[in-house]
Amino acid sequence: MTDTTGQGTTVTDGGVVLVDPSTKSYTYTVNIAWGATILLLVLIVVVSLMRGAKIKRQLAEAEARRKGGFDG
Repeated sequence: MTDTTGQGTTVTDGGVVLVDPSTKSYTYTVNIAWGATILLLVLIVVVSLMRGAKIKRQLAEAEARRKGGFDG
């Protein structure tokens, strides 16, 4: 047997209080978690693209030195 209170919680037979996921504080926490996840994913992509551009530039410089440096 469960009993739903007016405060967004459900009390079970064993006396366990279950929080209704539609309460405002839970929603706020989930939104913060989603925001942090999206922010971290964007940050990882930006850092990865910047790192890739740096490596590509270094590789082009190394190839230019190899082709023109030791022949003459």
